[in-house]
Amino acid sequence: MSLEILVVDDILESRRSLADQVGALGHRVVEADSGHAALARLQQRLPDLVLLDLLMPEIDGFELTRRLRKLTGRHWLPVIATSGLQGEEHVIQALKFGADDYLSRPVNPQLLEAKLNHYAAVLALQSRLARRAQRERDILDNILDPVLTLDASGKIEECNRSALALWRQDGTPVRLGDSCLDVFGLPLAELLLRRECLLRRAGGMLVPFELGLSEWHELLQAGQQAHYTLVLHDLTEQRQIERMKDEFLATVSHELRTPLTSILGALGLLAGGAAGPLPAPALSLAQVAERNGKRLNGLIDDILDLTKLEGERLQLCLRAQPLYPLLREALSANQGYAERAGVRLLHGLPEQDDGPLLALDSERFLQVMANLLSNAIKHSPAGEAVRLSVTVDPQAVRISVRDRGPGIAPGFRARMFEKFSQAEGGDKRAQGGTGLGLYISRMLLERMGASISAEDSTDGGHGAVFSIDFPLVGADKHSPRLLPLLLHIDADLESRERLSRCLAGIARVDSAAHLGQATELIAQNSQIADAPYRLFIVSPQDQGSALDFCAKLRLHAAGRPVLLYGDSVDQSFCDEAGLPWLSPARSGPQELQEWVTRLLKSTPPKLVEQAKKSPNS
Repeated sequence: MSLEILVVDDILESRRSLADQVGALGHRVVEADSGHAALARLQQRLPDLVLLDLLMPEIDGFELTRRLRKLTGRHWLPVIATSGLQGEEHVIQALKFGADDYLSRPVNPQLLEAKLNHYAAVLALQSRLARRAQRERDILDNILDPVLTLDASGKIEECNRSALALWRQDGTPVRLGDSCLDVFGLPLAELLLRRECLLRRAGGMLVPFELGLSEWHELLQAGQQAHYTLVLHDLTEQRQIERMKDEFLATVSHELRTPLTSILGALGLLAGGAAGPLPAPALSLAQVAERNGKRLNGLIDDILDLTKLEGERLQLCLRAQPLYPLLREALSANQGYAERAGVRLLHGLPEQDDGPLLALDSERFLQVMANLLSNAIKHSPAGEAVRLSVTVDPQAVRISVRDRGPGIAPGFRARMFEKFSQAEGGDKRAQGGTGLGLYISRMLLERMGASISAEDSTDGGHGAVFSIDFPLVGADKHSPRLLPLLLHIDADLESRERLSRCLAGIARVDSAAHLGQATELIAQNSQIADAPYRLFIVSPQDQGSALDFCAKLRLHAAGRPVLLYGDSVDQSFCDEAGLPWLSPARSGPQELQEWVTRLLKSTPPKLVEQAKKSPNS
């Protein structure tokens, strides 16, 4: 690589001698006969390297180096000082003033060549890195989504052009060095848990953003330093599309229902003989059309319910009602379908008992029961029975529907209550469905404060059991219920409340801010039947030494599962602690629910029994 080198020396002969040596090595040479001339040249154009003599009148090499560093700022310009002086003091002084290297006069040609080759290689590498950095900067600035990088304290250390178009909470433009509290109105710990946020663009318009976060670590001499890169995606258009979709579905569904009602009415009249007796083939066709029309009507109802539920427009009328009359009504409504399928409906409901009181919307509860019972009938072979059972404990009720079908495919279990989820085509559960029934049932039950779950039958043979867990009206929340009991330890109050809401319907959650509170809760609950904690979910942040905290917690857990749920640790720490880890910043509510469900199933019953007997376990 050929360099442009500025040679500075007030003595003509020594300057020309050094310039000739440099030129002979293939480099371009510019000469300056004084410090003033060198500074004037540097202000016009920066060379690649400077060779200067330390002993010059007016501005010597030491002062020239100091001024040169001030002039070039952050741009690195290699300076090699030369001198015929003996001793190391002047070399040390030159390096203190900013020189990069030193050559003794007369200059050794081989040493000069080696040093220039070295600096040429370094400058070539620097040039490549600068081009790459500029390319990355240009790419970042041309990303339409705002991108910000925060340091470990939550201050913006880097951002792209789109991010600079955002406003802070006080209505001023975002700038480097602003804290996440200035921009988002949230401390860093809480911001890392968010998936969405509201910010103002320039002009004052409030905009919803989806927040994507990645944590990365910079290796420094003192250890690793955490950084957080946030990508903000404007959700305005997406929300508008979702509203248009919901409005479209609602409009189309309503428009379909009107003619469909007339069609079903006419088919019912024809099948009933209102227009005179129909020949057997015509009657059969009318009945097929009527059945499929009712099925289409049910699909329209599902779509309407879905748009209302997801748009938060479905109003439920919750009031305390006895359970058994509603269950008898649900059984009666599905009796005809069961008889046609050759399936028996069995139950053990007392004849003269109204059963426990539940807070629910009776119409929507019957809709859920109709879905569960019809599914169970559809998937049970002729001659088998579908059994409805009720289990009541002091605080909760479990309603179970057991069928004798093929059971639940393992790969389908985790997503069976999600929207449009169906088993594989070979599974009978995929026949004749849209994948909305169980999703709508789950949504309705959650709005009524209940939960739904499914498992394979355990009483021999095939089949599945779908269970609904309802709290009893007036139940003491501190008494045992059917849902498993978990303990969440987190120093942040909002994080504890957020997790409790996320797991509502899956488990009961007791919360503690630190290990001292947790120890008291563990001791108290170990004395209550069925109450020992099945799972511990913990964040080591602000709990002292994270490794010591985890070691003490494992002693309390006595073999029961512990899930590290926080972003103050990473995978390497969790591997060292021997505990599973889930990052709140990189996962959503569904991932947390799946982890909790999986870990609860892995808890051996004998460990829970041991916990009952050992308050200090």
